[in-house]
Parts: sequence; C-alpha cells; structure tokens
Amino acid sequence: MKRAFLVLCAACSLGAVLLLACGDDEATGITVERLPDVRPNLPEVPTIPPPPHPVQYPDNSYSVYGVRHRVRNTLDTEVTVTGYIVEIYRAPECPEGERCPTPVAPHMWVADTANETDAGKRLTVVGYAENQAQIDEAIEQHENGTYEPPDPELGILPVPFDFAVGAKVKVTGRFARLSGAGFNISDGLLDYNAHQIVEPAPGAPPAE
Repeated sequence: MKRAFLVLCAACSLGAVLLLACGDDEATGITVERLPDVRPNLPEVPTIPPPPHPVQYPDNSYSVYGVRHRVRNTLDTEVTVTGYIVEIYRAPECPEGERCPTPVAPHMWVADTANETDAGKRLTVVGYAENQAQIDEAIEQHENGTYEPPDPELGILPVPFDFAVGAKVKVTGRFARLSGAGFNISDGLLDYNAHQIVEPAPGAPPAE
C-alpha cells in the first residue's frame, strides 16, 4: 500500500510540473521561450542544360546527336542526317616499288559543328565509292563537263564528286553498326544512299 501511495504521489508531482510548464506565464511566473521557426536550408534546384543540338530539324532530318539519341528508332533504318563534313579519308601514298596494305574503302566524317574534333561526336559515312580511283574519276569528269550519272534503273549509285571538308550536307543512308564495306562501329555509321549539299565548303564554288 505504501509503495502504491508513493507511485501515486510521484505521478501527481509530475502532473503538477507539466501544468506549471504549460500554464499561464503570469500565474506561474515561468517564462516560456518560443523556439525559432525551422527554415529548411535546401540547395537550389539544378538547371538541366538543354541538349547540345536538336534531335531533328524542321525538315525531319536528324542531327548527329539526334540520330544516336533516338537509336531505338533509327538503328537499321534509312535516315537523313544534316551535318558538316569535318574530315575525308585519304589513303596514304604508297612509295613506288613497295608493297603496302590495301587502302580502306572511302569514308568521311560528319558532325553537328564544322570544327568538331571529338571523335565521339562524329558520324562515319561509308559506302559512297568502292575506291578512291572512282571518286577521282568522277571529279575529273565533272570538271571537264563529261560527267554522266549512271542509269537509275541499273541500281548503281552515282559516285559523289562534291564532298569537301567544311561543306554542310544532308546525307541519306542506313544507320547501322555494320556495313557491307566491312566497317563495324559500335555507336553507329551511315551507309550512304544519297546526299545534298546545303552549303558548299568555304572557298568552294556553289553547289549545282
């Protein structure tokens, strides 16, 4: 009984303390200080930068960035890519009398900017000629006014004679990882079918 009485008294004392703590300031003489409002100090929401280039242009052609960005839709399909020719492969000269490796088939690189040096932002274009001799012949015939494109019914593609570094082009072809010419590029290549010169290279005559 005595122990129960002590527990009851302790509970009463605790209640009295709580009443005093929560009671009126004037009645109890206790000053209750209000804690300052908690203001969360959160970092600013980061601004997501826009993509470096549009995925597609108003004419529905892709940028180099875009054709890779939409790889689920573009891989193994025919697409048109607009970009700048930033480099054209030229087989190294073979000294007379020496045996040199067979040159790689003609190919070039296009990019979204005319001065792109990052290989990861370039797109390889292949399949527009079997060898450099075909291109040289097409250029010579064009300069002499004797160039005649092959009959479309034969299914033979005309060899381009107006590719030049710095030119802005629209290239149509199959976007794939493998090409019939033996190229294998994991982030995709463009197997040539047709092209249009949008802007000639600086110093070059206007496209006909």
